[in-house]
Amino acid sequence: MARKVVLLLLSLFLLTGLCSAAKGVMVDGQEIRRIGGWPAKSEEHVRATFHDDIEYVYLATIGDMMEALRQRKIDAIAMSRVFFNALCAEGEKGIAVLGDPIGQTNYAFVFDYSEDGDRLRGEFNAFLKTLKDSGALDEMKGRWSSGETPPVEPPNLSGENGTLAIATDGSCPPLIYLSDGKLGGYEAELLERFCMERGYDFKFTVANFEANLASVSNGQNDIGINAAEYTPERAETFRFSDVTFTDDCVLVVRAKKGTGEGIWATLKEKIDRALIRENRWKMMLSGMGLTLAITLSSVILGTLLGFGLCFAYREGYPLLNRALDLFSRFLAGMPVVVLLMVFYYIVFSGMNVNGVIVSVLVFSLLFAFSVFGLLQSGAASVAKGQTEAALALGFSERQAFRKFVLPQAILTFFPAYQTEIVTLLKSTSIVGYIAVQDLTKVADLIRARTFDAFMPLIVISVLYLILTWLFQRITDWMLTKLNPRNRTAGEILRGVKP
Repeated sequence: MARKVVLLLLSLFLLTGLCSAAKGVMVDGQEIRRIGGWPAKSEEHVRATFHDDIEYVYLATIGDMMEALRQRKIDAIAMSRVFFNALCAEGEKGIAVLGDPIGQTNYAFVFDYSEDGDRLRGEFNAFLKTLKDSGALDEMKGRWSSGETPPVEPPNLSGENGTLAIATDGSCPPLIYLSDGKLGGYEAELLERFCMERGYDFKFTVANFEANLASVSNGQNDIGINAAEYTPERAETFRFSDVTFTDDCVLVVRAKKGTGEGIWATLKEKIDRALIRENRWKMMLSGMGLTLAITLSSVILGTLLGFGLCFAYREGYPLLNRALDLFSRFLAGMPVVVLLMVFYYIVFSGMNVNGVIVSVLVFSLLFAFSVFGLLQSGAASVAKGQTEAALALGFSERQAFRKFVLPQAILTFFPAYQTEIVTLLKSTSIVGYIAVQDLTKVADLIRARTFDAFMPLIVISVLYLILTWLFQRITDWMLTKLNPRNRTAGEILRGVKP
């Protein structure tokens, strides 16, 4: 029976793969079956041009697209020509534009559907029209269309009319990018000019594209600057400004001729781009420090709260215990990234609460209930005779648990506690969804800046291994100190007269 089920599942899998396989098309003598890109205007252009003859693969960043192209997971990338120019300016070799453009893409700033959003959008559109009429906007477009991403100088803004909260992912050079912690690119220059003329200052938060749009829709940020492509469907949720930049959508493929570089030269170039240029190694260390801070804070607060929950549960209040059981099941069934975004975008909606604080609160809560469950299991593994003996000696219920049951329970649950710490450390990699530049988010920014996924991912893998080793050493030391079998004779006989 089991064999028949396996064969049936395998047949269905193969049938699904055959049915979904794209026919492929020929473009300038090159066969194209799989095209990678964003789920926006570029996808519409591809489907309108090739219909169902190709498979469209969704990828998050241009760096991911380039890595998929290098590894031949896709045959082409659908992107704006300005991004192709940026790839070339960054030193990317072995790529070319295939055929004619397949359409045009319009980019714009994003505002909220609110009275303040309408007012700000009106101000920006009026400013944009002034730039167009004077020819300054065409000059800016021509300058940034080459793909160059020069170092960023911080603007000198008065801020007399307030400070705008800007949401960005900083991952689309040369339209928008981060350079040494500062915002740069065509859209950044446009924002700076607008703020300078209207008397604004601005502050920005960095998170992924979808999270930034959500932060604009709920009023946490005033403007979304993400190289956002205008589509009618998006316009149902967000108010777009007038078009800020229009560009051709082209297909980028691997060039037929190789670059001729050796493996060591290529590796040296990757290291230079990922770590050396613009002091990107400092970004890595900063992200590592933030990951370490979030993890340590969550472990300490979560452990204290977990012990508190355990003591409260043992008091035996039916309503409280029922609520704790229910909430524990709720947290166990909720994906961590969803819980994180619920707290940031719903619970703290409209409140100026830093993403780091929200991260610590959420992970502390999750870790607390993990500790609570481990303590409950550890206490249950201690023989009831231990408690009965303590009660017979005159200890209270609380004293018996604290002095006899709990020390033995801790030794039982500690290996699982170590595992929970490592799991928490790895779970913090999602905090980039709520505008926290942790280690993983920094790697994403570098991938987007260099258009290379290999070296940033290798570096953060090594750094995560170092952090894991560090936490394991700390918890091993704690276990040695807590284990009563490791006590010295003096500690055992403390208070006993010779």
